[in-house]
Amino acid sequence: MVRRAVSSPTLSSSLPNTASLRLPHRKTGYEPAPFQKRFLHHQAKHERVQAFLDARENVLKKWKLADGPDRLCESITALWAAVDVEVREELKAMRVYGYSSDLLDGIDEGLRFNAYQLKPDTPWGMVVYRASYGDNAAWEQILRLLLECLVEGLEISGRLDLLPRHRFNVVDDPSQFDGATPERVRKHFNKWVPEELKRNWREPPMPDKLFSKVQLGERTELDHTGVRYNFCLLIDDICLESLDENLSGLPVAKLVSKHEPYVEDMEYEEETSCPWEGGMTDNEFENVGWMYKKVCDYVHIHDQLQQPDDFYDEAYYRRPPLLECGDEFERAPGYWRRNGTSSGRG
Repeated sequence: MVRRAVSSPTLSSSLPNTASLRLPHRKTGYEPAPFQKRFLHHQAKHERVQAFLDARENVLKKWKLADGPDRLCESITALWAAVDVEVREELKAMRVYGYSSDLLDGIDEGLRFNAYQLKPDTPWGMVVYRASYGDNAAWEQILRLLLECLVEGLEISGRLDLLPRHRFNVVDDPSQFDGATPERVRKHFNKWVPEELKRNWREPPMPDKLFSKVQLGERTELDHTGVRYNFCLLIDDICLESLDENLSGLPVAKLVSKHEPYVEDMEYEEETSCPWEGGMTDNEFENVGWMYKKVCDYVHIHDQLQQPDDFYDEAYYRRPPLLECGDEFERAPGYWRRNGTSSGRG
C-alpha cells in the first residue's frame, strides 16, 4: 500500500490570478498604484515563504538514517535562522492542521523549570526505542516521519526557535531490544533517566539521595522536568505495520511512562472478549502504563504532558489498543492482526 506522506503546504492555490493584475509598461518616473504595491509585496512575501518550504522539504527528502536525527535538525535550524520576521509570521498564520492557538507553552514551562536545576542548554526531546528488526526500510521511514512531524509541528505553531534544543536519543540495539515489551523498555529507560539528569545537572554533583530516588523510579520534584525524563517511545512490529494501514494516514508509536502501572480502586469486570492489551483487568479505564499515539502528535505530547500526572487523566489516556476517544476495536492499532488480514509487510 502506498504510504500517505505528510505533505508540506503549498501556496500556489492561495495566490491571486496575476493575469488580471499585469502592471502597465513602466516608463521613466512611473509609480505603481497603491493596490499594485500591496499585490507585489504580497506576492514577494509568499514567494519567500514558498522558498523556505521548498528548501525545508529538500532537506527532509535528502535525509538518510546514517545522517542521524540531529543533523537534520541542524540543517532546518540554519534555514530558519535565515528567514525574516515577516515570513515567520506568515508561516505561523498558516495553521493548516487546526492548532489555532497552540504556542507550546507546556514545552516552555518545562524548559523554564529546568533552568533552576539543569544546565541552560539542556535539551528536550524523547528517547526512541527500536524493538523491530525485520524491516530496515520501514524503520527509516517511521523515523523520517517522526522528524517531519517534529519540524512541521513546531513550524505551524510558529516555534521553530525550539528546534536547536531538541535531541532525539535513538536506542537501536537488537541484542537487548529485539521484540522488547513496554515493561522491558521501561526498565532500561529508568536507568537512563537519572544518568541523563546527572549529565545535565547545573551545579554538579547531583545530590546522591535525589539520584537514588530517581533510579528507583520514585516520584520526586524532578518529575516536572518535562516529557524527556518521564516518557519514551517504543517502535515495535505493530508500529511499523501501521505504516501500511488506514490510521488517518499516519503510523503509531507506543508512548511508555517511566512509572509502573497501578490499579487503584479498579473494579474487576467480568471477563469479556474485548482485546485489551496489557493490564490486569477488563476495565476500559485501567491505565496499563503505556498507550498508542500517532507520530504526528510528537510535538504536542511534549506540550500536553508537561505535568506527567495528566497521563493518568481519563480525558487524555486511552487504554490500548484504542487510540482516541470514540475509536472502535475494528480500526484500532493491530486490527489487521485481530482480523487476520495482512499488513503488507513481510
